[in-house]
Amino acid sequence: MLSVEENTLLTRVCGDAPMGRMMRRYWVPACLAEEVALPDGPPVRTTLFGERFVVFRDTAGTLALVDERCPHRLASLALGRNEEGGLRCIYHGWKFNTAGACVDMPTEPGAFGFRDRIKLSSFPVREAGGMIWTYLGPPEHQPPFPEYDWMKLPRDRFAVMKVGERVNYAQALEGAIDSSHSWFLHQGIIWDWKKRASLSMDTSPKLEAEDTAYGFRYAAIRVPVENPETERYVRVTLFLVPFTAFIPRPLETQHPAHVQIFVPVDDERTMFYGVFFSQDGAPVDEVESRRHHHVVPGVDLDRNWYKLATEENWYNQDRAAMAQGSWTGIEGFTNQDMACQESMGPIVDRTREALGTSDIAIIRMRKRMLEAVRLFQDGRPLIGLDPGLAYGRIRSEQKIVPVSAPWQSVGAYAGEYAPAAGAV
Repeated sequence: MLSVEENTLLTRVCGDAPMGRMMRRYWVPACLAEEVALPDGPPVRTTLFGERFVVFRDTAGTLALVDERCPHRLASLALGRNEEGGLRCIYHGWKFNTAGACVDMPTEPGAFGFRDRIKLSSFPVREAGGMIWTYLGPPEHQPPFPEYDWMKLPRDRFAVMKVGERVNYAQALEGAIDSSHSWFLHQGIIWDWKKRASLSMDTSPKLEAEDTAYGFRYAAIRVPVENPETERYVRVTLFLVPFTAFIPRPLETQHPAHVQIFVPVDDERTMFYGVFFSQDGAPVDEVESRRHHHVVPGVDLDRNWYKLATEENWYNQDRAAMAQGSWTGIEGFTNQDMACQESMGPIVDRTREALGTSDIAIIRMRKRMLEAVRLFQDGRPLIGLDPGLAYGRIRSEQKIVPVSAPWQSVGAYAGEYAPAAGAV
């Protein structure tokens, strides 16, 4: 249970809120690469921490992320013309290049140098892993770009998806690091469900967690069906400050590994990015991955990437299907998660919760994020920005191990990675 003050510190990300200011010190996804694939293609609006930006690719293919508002009269550049090396406002024709410089001002005489004094805010961008990433913090604090392992794979070896959630980022993130709920909410539809169920139907796992330099990791430890006296079924999930979760790789390696990223749009909305990447060199079908998770643009999602299944239509819950064996009556992994998370309200009142032993990871995440933001407020080194942290080696895992084996032997950095200086 959090106090009102702690819940506010954890969840508020807009304006001068400390959490949002801290998150700007990390590289964050701004949109999918496919949204700005074409030079001179339509600009894309993206909202991060309550602030609106525009992403575009110019004639030469150079990417840019700039402030959405034209500095003239503050009209939206998301409506602009992307042509001939820059983005032109449709209101009065002012045009800006990828660095934010005004390169044309047809409504003003050029002799006064006014054009040269106008600057549109622009920010560093990086295309990697099927996404466009940006850094919004102070230039002097820009960290190294996180080179995750899927970013080094050929494009047909990973799939990405994007879905808007009508809840605060922490609410969405808590669903990702909650190992217990998958045995209920997602039963029967997870790719390796049959394999998991054959190993264990222990619905009350023992949870253990420890801090790491990137955030924390935790294990859900279950008693297996076979050899219950000598073995344990261990699922290790990782949380990377400020909003990334590594979900244990499927037991059946023909299915892709999974990473989830929850980027705050504002205090009450989140953009979820899911990455599914090959474990064995086999291709990953992006079209099928999106279909399986019911996140197909134009079919399951509106033009702003939000679900068409909402509280207003009861997430298309089918009570007849529930009577015939469906646990939720809701189709789709993400639909099920979002139905539960959005049903709590946009920012849940955590003073009213009744947490149990199955919520150890949730408690640890909140504690770690509050520690992280307080480090930021104190001007100390931030969690997860240690230059020695090798993002490409971070992995989650699940497997059967001997009772005598420590759970820390499962997953990457097993037994070798200590918290960084400044982490608490």
